[in-house]
Amino acid sequence: MRIAIVTSDYAPTVGGVQTAVRNIARQSTRLEHTVTILSALPPGDVPATEMIDGIRVHRFPWGRRPLWSLPFRAIRTLWGMARVLREFKPDLVYVHFLSINALWVLLLHYAMAWKLVVSARGNDIQGIPQRSRLQRWMLARLFHRADAVLFCSSYVQRDAAPYLHHVSPRASVGVVGDGFNADEFEERAAYSYPAPYLLAMGRLVEKKGFDLLIRAFASIAVEFPRVRLLIAGDGAERAALERLIDQLKIRDRITLLGFADRETALALFLGCEFFVLSSRIEPFGIVVLEAMAARKAVLATQSGGVVDLVQPNVNGMLVEPTVGALANGMRDLLAHPDVTRAMGERARSTIQARTWEAVTRQYLDVFERVQGSAK
Repeated sequence: MRIAIVTSDYAPTVGGVQTAVRNIARQSTRLEHTVTILSALPPGDVPATEMIDGIRVHRFPWGRRPLWSLPFRAIRTLWGMARVLREFKPDLVYVHFLSINALWVLLLHYAMAWKLVVSARGNDIQGIPQRSRLQRWMLARLFHRADAVLFCSSYVQRDAAPYLHHVSPRASVGVVGDGFNADEFEERAAYSYPAPYLLAMGRLVEKKGFDLLIRAFASIAVEFPRVRLLIAGDGAERAALERLIDQLKIRDRITLLGFADRETALALFLGCEFFVLSSRIEPFGIVVLEAMAARKAVLATQSGGVVDLVQPNVNGMLVEPTVGALANGMRDLLAHPDVTRAMGERARSTIQARTWEAVTRQYLDVFERVQGSAK
């Protein structure tokens, strides 16, 4: 099958969408499908076309800023994407994350004939539509034209209810989540740190709840004087979180590590006592999967799709997204280290159906059903 994947972003930038699409593309290619990627052209010295992992990547200036040049960039994007798709001749176009990248696909689909599968991943349903009339218009028409509509979790599918009644009767609707690479964690050294530490990781933005986590850890720190909290990631809230750490006078116990490259991130997972996800909203939670792949228990907030991953008292603990609940969860796991380690040892076995190979096969099953169906 010839599959064109249109994604909101791709390597060399880093994030959940980029990780997912790169793994889906790699695994699809390994399973003898032909893949090409269409993505945004990021700022900086990034080529418009290059090969990554043996897969052709095409990048387009489709962003909304600066507004004055948007009409010119829109024409350039539509023409360029149409040219790539005509030359590639896809059996199917798959859109991963439904932001402005999906708008261009929708417009092209009125003029070009290919099967269309779209997948919503969180903010494209739970955030952008609340402030964008264009996004709401696009989702309704995109869902109507798609041959299959997917979501990263049942939580995101639930929030998409206002748009699901637009889905064509011929189209399928389902959930395909994200995955992990089991072999990444094998024969790898743990992060070297002079004290036991808890780990959190993600973009430093309000919805990730790192402010809740910092306050919660500060409230139990005196009970566990040897334990530290490491937070890996960067983002718009970093300065505010640094100020909060200073206000709570806990600078010696909490460290914001900044961006962690892949090697460092894997080592951090392997070295922690357990992983904490403090999100106010979490559509899925790749970091939860990765912590479990490293055989670590997970303390997570009941904030969305993560409830499909964490099995209380089996591989972790679920709490409300509040300072008090996070504090009690950390206290319980730290006070019972043998139980916590046992949950971590069980964690890997609870997610075996979620390797990137298994997840990609789920996508390909959908693609093959769509390709085989009548138009």
